[in-house]
Amino acid sequence: MLVFLKNVYRIFRCIREFVMSLFFILFVLFIFALWGLLSEEPSSAKQSIPFEKGALRLNLDGYLADNHDNFGDFRRFIKSELGNSSEPVKISTFDVVSAIRKATYDDSITGLVLDLNSFEGGDQPSLEFVGRAIKDFKQENKPVIAIGDYYSQKQYFLASYADKILLNKAGFVDLHGMSYETVFFKTLLDKIEAVPHIFRVGTYKSAVEPFIRDDMSPEAKENATQWLSASWQNFKNGIATNRQIDPESIVPEPSKYIAQFKEANGNDAQFALSRHLITQLATNSEIHQMLIDQFGRDITGDYNYIDFFDYVNNLPDRFNINGLNKIAVVNVEGEITLGESNENSSGSDTIVKLLREVKNDENVKGLILRVNSPGGSAIASELIRQEVESIQKSGKPVITSMGGMAASGGYWISATSDKIIASPTTLTGSIGIFGLAVTFENTAKKLGVSQDGVSTSPLASQSMLKALPKEQIELMQISIENGYDRFLDLVSRGRHISKANVDKVAQGQVWLGKDALEKGLVDKLGDFDDAYTEMTNLINQKQVAEGKNEIEGFVTQWFVDTDNSFFGQVMRDFKMNMRTSLAKFLNLPLATQVQRQTDLLSKFNDPKQSYLYCLNCGIIN
Repeated sequence: MLVFLKNVYRIFRCIREFVMSLFFILFVLFIFALWGLLSEEPSSAKQSIPFEKGALRLNLDGYLADNHDNFGDFRRFIKSELGNSSEPVKISTFDVVSAIRKATYDDSITGLVLDLNSFEGGDQPSLEFVGRAIKDFKQENKPVIAIGDYYSQKQYFLASYADKILLNKAGFVDLHGMSYETVFFKTLLDKIEAVPHIFRVGTYKSAVEPFIRDDMSPEAKENATQWLSASWQNFKNGIATNRQIDPESIVPEPSKYIAQFKEANGNDAQFALSRHLITQLATNSEIHQMLIDQFGRDITGDYNYIDFFDYVNNLPDRFNINGLNKIAVVNVEGEITLGESNENSSGSDTIVKLLREVKNDENVKGLILRVNSPGGSAIASELIRQEVESIQKSGKPVITSMGGMAASGGYWISATSDKIIASPTTLTGSIGIFGLAVTFENTAKKLGVSQDGVSTSPLASQSMLKALPKEQIELMQISIENGYDRFLDLVSRGRHISKANVDKVAQGQVWLGKDALEKGLVDKLGDFDDAYTEMTNLINQKQVAEGKNEIEGFVTQWFVDTDNSFFGQVMRDFKMNMRTSLAKFLNLPLATQVQRQTDLLSKFNDPKQSYLYCLNCGIIN
């Protein structure tokens, strides 16, 4: 019997090992198949058609950011082949501009079609940067045509750069103004008897207000109104210049708006035409024929064009550049956190590693620090700034190019740069620091939970289920006050302003780039191109000072993290889709805003609970 049982066990073990091996082999084959899928371009009928001459179709099916999306091709494949809307693609503004600039002097490109039906927008400086490239494209006498079933506000801003704006007869142009709102949690915290401990310096430091108020403070509302109104005026002026209409006619005051809408008999498309917002109304079939008349017909009956995503694949690789005279670019985008970067945040470990690569590359002559961040962890911000300063000490100049937002921690890492270039509509400043700790001693007591023990010091006994020791409260407040003083000192030293004058424009106040210029917080208004020009000037000034010839041919290399594991990228993409799908499934009015707040809390990982973060630079709707 014992021998029989042993033989049965051996057979069972053999079967188990065979099944496990089979599953392992299938798993490996699945991974290779998935990897191949991700490595391929999304299939489309258009790819198989030889392209000789026609339009560049700028089909921006996603939203603009500084960094591109690692999984853009995979998401587009899912959307086109499987009919799944998927997560919107993150498209690099710099890829879009590079594609347009190449197309400007490409004889095979005879025009530009802005297909904005699936475009979700971007910050205003990004839209203006793309718009500048479109203007240059038009200078070569190549037509630019925008098409859309309807135009959202950000879609229309980009469309306004076109020679012709075509709108479906059933469509509309949604221009309504700008708003900024946030969600407040004070009453919720009161109901669950949670105790927020807030440590801050400055009248306007509103980043913690959602935890201590149910509305915006008058100071925060005044500051937000100032920059939001200026942003809207700039937005209107941009459209008015492009369309050659009165800025105030874009969104008239309500009574005039209603009267004009009545005159159009409530016809949205006719209303947009009568206000000169668009060039022509047409059905999709008519628009399609217009494009064929303009660019010719291909063998499938479509107009001759090449997709942006196909065209951009033929651009030079800006991440792997060989050359003797390089200008390095390191991008800090999203919240600044400790650790490694991910899709939506910049981790100090990752950024510091990239900055060290820049410093150690003998062919790099200077660094453009591209910042598009509301800040985050205080210690993570300082670790990045120290590395930036180390590059300067090595003899390489550093210029900060600010994107849509470079505030609080985003300004901290920029403050000691040789020069700071900001867009007129960049949200910057927010010079301040706060501490945040939430304890649940009352909540625990209400639930019948208690915690007890012994410690060698009041500072050793810290728990979310206990009240914060008064000694710890005092220490944190001292630390925050010290952090604010250091912030003032950095700005004073970097921008050559007296500490007292920095304090007047600090205290967490948010400024647009044009106001920051007046207050000495930035050196010049402009975009990335202007920062590049300033960098070449600085490098050549140094060359001349050292008795060397000026450098004429620079190459630009973007330093990016290439160590992200395949599985890590897959899991991040999966989690992003799950969050989006859950919000859509719940279909709750506050779902998206609450998700933003909870996502933010998960990124608050500073070990001392000290944050350089600008919540009052929130998303503009």
